[in-house]
Amino acid sequence: MFDFLPFAEVVRLSGAPLRQVIAQVRFGGQSMLGTHEGAAVVHEALADHYPRFLTEQQQVVTMTATGASSELLPQYRLTDLDGAWSIVIGREHLTLETTRYATWTSFRQRLEAALTAVEDITNIRVRERVGLRYINHIEPDDHGLFSQKVQPELLGPAVDMGWRRHLNTMISQVIAEDGEMQLLLRYGLAADPSNLSAPYLIDVDCAKVQPRTFSLRETLDDFDALNDVSYRCFCWCVPEAYRKQLASAVDD
Repeated sequence: MFDFLPFAEVVRLSGAPLRQVIAQVRFGGQSMLGTHEGAAVVHEALADHYPRFLTEQQQVVTMTATGASSELLPQYRLTDLDGAWSIVIGREHLTLETTRYATWTSFRQRLEAALTAVEDITNIRVRERVGLRYINHIEPDDHGLFSQKVQPELLGPAVDMGWRRHLNTMISQVIAEDGEMQLLLRYGLAADPSNLSAPYLIDVDCAKVQPRTFSLRETLDDFDALNDVSYRCFCWCVPEAYRKQLASAVDD
């Protein structure tokens, strides 16, 4: 998929500028997951890794011919003690979030465990969407620039210090499609661009959007494919020398 993205050898980028990684599966409504009792059963299966059990509210907006309406639905957050890892459960979704990503293998294992726990108490027939998102914040060099860390195709005016000092907003978004897969790339200066210490955003959001009969194995295989595209997209966004610098942090 997305063959225009060059092959990149998979190495652990221990110094990667990741801020958050999010995986989500959306499925046909499961009333059991919309209740405290149902979510508590999932929590019991996963409590060794996610001891905290929190109740939240999710706002759902519905568009009709007469306008928009919204309602608040309960969802449940399972987290570790410091909030670095979370599973969010609602009647139509399961989301895995972390700010402490290490490897795809370990992340995938947690995702499989969460989906297995949900599958054990539900009868999911249809998988509506699967998505995987990597949010990176790349710090500037000592001069407030990114030319050694971000490919020039993405920098635009930010490559020039004259522009850099006066930028108000610089966020771009590209959506590409290949068969059932969608790749959304957001990039730019998101937080106070005139501040020369503000990081550069590279937000890679990859999804399969075609509804399918739910299968745990096929869902995990699809996440493997999403991860491959996401990794190659990130490697396209940054120079090879910077990638080697990130990889060398393994030995630090």
